[in-house]
Amino acid sequence: MKNEIIKNTFTLMMGTVLSQAIPISIIPILTRIFTPEDFGLLALYGACVTILSVIIAGRYEITIMLPKSDEEAKILLQTSMIIAFLTATLLCIPISLLNKEIANLLGNKDIAPWLYLLPFSALLTGIYQSLTYWNNRQKKFKNIATSRVNQSLTQGLTQTLFGFSKMSGGLIIGQILGIASSVIFLLKKDNTYKKIKDIKNKETIIEKMLEYKKFPQYSIFGSLCDTAAAQMPVFILTRFYSYTITGMFSLTFRVLNIPATIISAAVGQVLFQKIVEISHTAPEKLNKYIIKTFIILLLTYLPVIPILFIWGDDLFSFVFGEKWREAGVYAGYLVIAVAIRFAVSPLSTVMGLEKNVKTGVFWQILYFCTIIPTLYFSSFLPIQEFFIIFTIHEVILYFIYLTLIIKSSKQQLNYKV
Repeated sequence: MKNEIIKNTFTLMMGTVLSQAIPISIIPILTRIFTPEDFGLLALYGACVTILSVIIAGRYEITIMLPKSDEEAKILLQTSMIIAFLTATLLCIPISLLNKEIANLLGNKDIAPWLYLLPFSALLTGIYQSLTYWNNRQKKFKNIATSRVNQSLTQGLTQTLFGFSKMSGGLIIGQILGIASSVIFLLKKDNTYKKIKDIKNKETIIEKMLEYKKFPQYSIFGSLCDTAAAQMPVFILTRFYSYTITGMFSLTFRVLNIPATIISAAVGQVLFQKIVEISHTAPEKLNKYIIKTFIILLLTYLPVIPILFIWGDDLFSFVFGEKWREAGVYAGYLVIAVAIRFAVSPLSTVMGLEKNVKTGVFWQILYFCTIIPTLYFSSFLPIQEFFIIFTIHEVILYFIYLTLIIKSSKQQLNYKV
């Protein structure tokens, strides 16, 4: 079993490494053909897509992992797809009617024409999430890894092409094409699209929606708070500072999260499958497993902190161009926030277990209710002080999250999943 975990983690990690190698090699090109303002526009659009993707499938994509029966899981896959299409259709109405008002609210009028693509982008993201959970359940980690490489390759090449051709919104279009290519790949792989089309009994879908209603009832609100809070720096920076600072922040966070994406994302996928398995077979081992994983992840990222704190500005200037030097200064502060997220976030899969849903929602609401006033009142300060306060908030809240995760893992001893 231990060898299987290592193999699965390695498969996902290698796929993630390859998928990240492409944007890593292309970022220095993109930063020289696109401006910080362009990256700021992409960050704002991406933040909106990320928030909408939380509600797009009603959180039923998470339930795909839970049933013991593959047939029941297939029904939940179909359910998540149907809800995603319906939600995307409904989103078109307010976006069409209130396009300019939404752009003004976001603080960037340039986003207005791109808002029309938000439902489509959210739909693609929702479908991809559902397909990822399905392949995760089937232990087809190679499919997930390949889809990430596919997405990264398509996105990187198209963004570069659009950049050299001076196409407006090239970063956004490339991102959309990237996620679309990964969705198409997973739909075609193993004829998954046929499984989705094969709806034998519509009443069964309704039954499963009601059976797992706890997830849309509790998880949507909590996850929406969690995701909105995570994207809040982008919204605050856009509204109270400038597009340039938003672009620098987004690039900095993207670069800092490269190790997290390579290791943490891969571990997170396998962890979810492993945690569900342990909760079924040996719940008494779950607590130690969580603590050990946290320590390993934290120690893995720790060496990055002093390097960026001391030489961040020079490194960013050398790699991305002189106009990105200030982003390297920001990286020296933000790397601490990324490190604690890196170590704790993969462990949050414990909150995907049915008994822990409410506890997970509690932390998500707590984070949401603290990040908004923290960032709002900090927005009147110089930008470096803003990032310091943001980092302190992240460290405190994620240590609270870790405490809740450890406590929740203990509760599985007296609960049969």
